[in-house]
Amino acid sequence: MHENRYKSVSKSQVSQAYNVSLRTLKLWLGPIGKSLGNYQGQAYTPKQVKMIVDFLGEPEKIELICV
Repeated sequence: MHENRYKSVSKSQVSQAYNVSLRTLKLWLGPIGKSLGNYQGQAYTPKQVKMIVDFLGEPEKIELICV
């Protein structure tokens, strides 16, 4: 199975990939907020994006968050 390579993306790009509002994304990420770490520089790091995908499952529009 091919492993996806994630890129640094903004919260809005993640919400677009999952086809949800920013508010919904924030609620969904609540349980992993502490382990996810800080949102710095207006982007999630590739490692943080991987954690989000591992937690929420593969998004509808995965091409928005992959290299």
